[in-house]
Amino acid sequence: MRVETSKDRMYSKALEEKAIEFHGHGGPFMVIGLRVGLTALKMLDSRGWFDLECKAYLKWAPPDSCVLDGIQTATGCTMGKHNMEVIERLGVEAEFTSQGRWVRLRVRDEVLDKVKETLGRGEAEVRGLMDELVAADEVDLFEVSSGPGLASSQADTPLSQV
Repeated sequence: MRVETSKDRMYSKALEEKAIEFHGHGGPFMVIGLRVGLTALKMLDSRGWFDLECKAYLKWAPPDSCVLDGIQTATGCTMGKHNMEVIERLGVEAEFTSQGRWVRLRVRDEVLDKVKETLGRGEAEVRGLMDELVAADEVDLFEVSSGPGLASSQADTPLSQV
């Protein structure tokens, strides 16, 4: 049995609730993952689930790795299906391929700095930041590159060598 419907490409409270249920709690890194995944689906005109592959570059530990659960929820790419791979490296970046095209989304350093600065504050400030991340234009969140063919991915440099 296989899912035949396309993944939704718009942020919604229902999507956020699915991500919270999957991840166990809400947070700004999870929201970033949702936004990364939704942006990739739109840019690649992908149905998600099976016609998309993701290679994520990030620190393989919370809170950075919380991005992965947002990406998985938004796109249907999963570690179990082997259409998602993680390369440990500083920063947060994801590269998606689908139907002979690719897109790379790198979370802007200033966004990551603001998120990390806000995490130690109260729940109201964190929720406010999550709402800001949902409402932000993609250009304010990500540096984007894309093209035809296979991704011209950067070297898969492990974190220990960065």
